[in-house]
Amino acid sequence: MANLDMTQKTHEGDVKPHTQATDLRTEKRGVQHESAPSGETEPQMQLEGGQQESTRASQEAKPVKLPLDTLDSTPSNAEIDDPFKHLPEHEKEILKRQLDLPAVKVNYMTLYRYATRNDKIILVIAGLAAIIGGALLPLMTVLFGGLAGTFQAFTLGNTSPSQFTSELARYSLYFVYLAIGEFVMVYIATVGFLYAGEHISSKTREQFLAAILRQNIAFFDELGAGEITTRITADTNLVQEGLSEKVGLTLTAIATFVAAFVISFIRYWKLTLILSSTVVAIVVTLGAVGSFIGKLSKTYIAHFAEGGTVAEEVISSIRNATAFHTQEKLARQYDTYLIKAEKAGFKLKSTTSSMIGFLFL
Repeated sequence: MANLDMTQKTHEGDVKPHTQATDLRTEKRGVQHESAPSGETEPQMQLEGGQQESTRASQEAKPVKLPLDTLDSTPSNAEIDDPFKHLPEHEKEILKRQLDLPAVKVNYMTLYRYATRNDKIILVIAGLAAIIGGALLPLMTVLFGGLAGTFQAFTLGNTSPSQFTSELARYSLYFVYLAIGEFVMVYIATVGFLYAGEHISSKTREQFLAAILRQNIAFFDELGAGEITTRITADTNLVQEGLSEKVGLTLTAIATFVAAFVISFIRYWKLTLILSSTVVAIVVTLGAVGSFIGKLSKTYIAHFAEGGTVAEEVISSIRNATAFHTQEKLARQYDTYLIKAEKAGFKLKSTTSSMIGFLFL
């Protein structure tokens, strides 16, 4: 038992050193195994560190890219709502006046917006005079018919010479009174409409020039200086005619038309109905040709305005035109606009004359 115990002890003691040595060798191998990868990874880590430093340096050398939101050129809602917020108040008001044009519906009565109180009074008086003057014209035919009947009765022997003389003197006085009344009414209407039209057209020229001077400089890149002067003269002359002469003639013609129909229906209504067919022909002719005449008139004025722009620019820079020897080229360019205006004017005059000739058929 003692030997067995000793052998067991010695065996147990032999086993213990053996296991300790094995553990030491295992630990050495583990250390070597762990130290080998660590030794291999140190160059890799140094290489990765160098790459990271080079990448960082290259990123620092490259320009910094802004986010996409900051590079977006689309204006924000605040900029759209008020694009002039960075300007002073007086400049902001000027630009808004130039750009924010209100939608204005222009009709015929808008042409009288620059008329003063005295102008309106004169226009009313002139309008009444034009209506009275137009209504007096059909009475001329009534007096002429009565005078023709007096001559017929004297020729047939139905009246005595003394009665014929008295009737002739009476109708002569009627003609004189009617002529005086017609002259006074037409004179008042003509003078009144001309005075008011001239005054209103001068105010229109002033306001037009003031509006042109308020425009931004980009406005004059599309509209030449010669066209502006042509518009001021030609268009305002048309406005003046529409406010003065045309109004008086229109009121006189309407009054004559109505008075003639009234007198005709009173005197002989059957003949009046027969002659009413001419009214339909006149209305149809004016309605069909009137719009075409308006388009030709606009084209005629537009070509003259373009030609005026060329002439104004050439005269203002005549030294450059002479220095570069472009006189003939500019003259040909101006001549093209004159030819176009001539063609449009010929069409306009021929159409107007044809319409008037058809009305007298």
